[in-house]
Amino acid sequence: MNRRIFFFLMLLTLSSSCFAQSFFSKLLNQDGSRRKSLYERHSDISFGFGASNYYGDIVLLSRPVPSTLQNINWNLAFDFTRHFNPHFSGRVSLTWARISGDDNKFEDIAGFERLYMRNLHFRNDIQELAVTGVYNLVAQSRSYRNRPKVIPYVFAGIALFHHNPEAKAPKDYGGTETSPGEWVSLQPLNTEGQGLPNYTDQPYSLINVSVPFGAGVRYKLNRNLDLGFEVGLRYTFTDYLDDIGGAIADKGDLQTQISNLSAAMGHRENEKFAALTGRDREAIARNYYVSKGFAISDPVLFSPSSFPELDESLGGARNSSPKLNDIYMLTSFKIIYHIAPSIKCPVIR
Repeated sequence: MNRRIFFFLMLLTLSSSCFAQSFFSKLLNQDGSRRKSLYERHSDISFGFGASNYYGDIVLLSRPVPSTLQNINWNLAFDFTRHFNPHFSGRVSLTWARISGDDNKFEDIAGFERLYMRNLHFRNDIQELAVTGVYNLVAQSRSYRNRPKVIPYVFAGIALFHHNPEAKAPKDYGGTETSPGEWVSLQPLNTEGQGLPNYTDQPYSLINVSVPFGAGVRYKLNRNLDLGFEVGLRYTFTDYLDDIGGAIADKGDLQTQISNLSAAMGHRENEKFAALTGRDREAIARNYYVSKGFAISDPVLFSPSSFPELDESLGGARNSSPKLNDIYMLTSFKIIYHIAPSIKCPVIR
């Protein structure tokens, strides 16, 4: 029995010694100095295109499936990625994306009548500069040429973006600032009374910050090319991608203190025709006011121009998601080109 124990201990000692020698030989040189990483650092560039979606006060996150399918736009992106080791990479991205929303998509949907009555819409082109860290869930090989066929990854970082929400002027707009049906920038109009006396909110900035995070996968096509697919969310630090973030301003205040165009764009509840689709809204608006106790069933005696003004008591808050800032999502297909690292010649002594 003692011989067996002695033989087992000798075998364990030899195995441990071999493992330690093998492990540390990968980290240390013969003189004890730390060995440089064998991983071949390199870079890649990529071009991406895909879909963009927005979630906020017009496109509700509480209805994820219809909100996503009904409001698909586009995005274009350019990325530069530096691969530091088999798992970690750093990336700089430039993205141009369009988002949009329209209250008229709530037509005949029970429980969302006040949002249909609000009758707001927008489009917004976003230019984004993002810096993100990428973690490869499958380690890359020493050489980029021998990288795995499929590499899934996750990413997170910080982004700076510029945006400018726009909407179409009413089809019957008679002011001089713009023509009916023209796209106009909303931020200068202060449609919620920003900056006016007795209004607490100030004009919002067109430059803001977001936190991008998401996941993707890369598929090796050949020595230098990959095909990628990525889905990323951007949680922003603004509630005004859609120009909606506060309370309903008094139409008279907007008209007298800002402009007729501000009043027209801030109060769209009584427009007869939807600005984007041209659909007649009068019958639904009439029924809404009747449900609120107004006797306006006679179309001859009561036209849309004389409907009541929507306010907090009649139509609820202008902001339909006050506890959540706006979010946009980018889904992208990418063509990725790996740049061969420069060859370093040994020093001749």
